[in-house]
Amino acid sequence: MTQLEQRVTRDELHHQLTLFQDDIQSKVADKSEQIRLIKIGVAIVALLTAFMFGKRSGKKNRSIIEIFSNK
Repeated sequence: MTQLEQRVTRDELHHQLTLFQDDIQSKVADKSEQIRLIKIGVAIVALLTAFMFGKRSGKKNRSIIEIFSNK
């Protein structure tokens, strides 16, 4: 029998897919902590930016009109 004539069994296929899945899951687990820290950092920067722009817009000079009545 040549290599082309050999059949792939269900167990072999299942074993290979399980190995592949385990490999992918371990890589994702390694990166998930880094991704979580990046998300937290981006959220903090976004909140600080919004706070600073909000604080700046609250300091606009506004005209104050005083009306005096002489009675």
